[in-house]
Amino acid sequence: MKKKLQHYVGRIVRLKKTTFQKIAQRAARSGEAIENCFVVGAVNRPMRELICYGGNMRVAVSLTEIVLV
Repeated sequence: MKKKLQHYVGRIVRLKKTTFQKIAQRAARSGEAIENCFVVGAVNRPMRELICYGGNMRVAVSLTEIVLV
């Protein structure tokens, strides 16, 4: 079944635990603290990634790495 990525734009999502931990470690190195709550802002169609925004951070993740809230 092919999922329509555009359906997720504007939705609030959380990242799966392992993905979020990697991003949180990267943010901690630069002195930032983040929460596991993001808004899907765009779709990168060629890479099949969702561009998510949370606080002052932007991350590109695949559909398998998110959970709808």
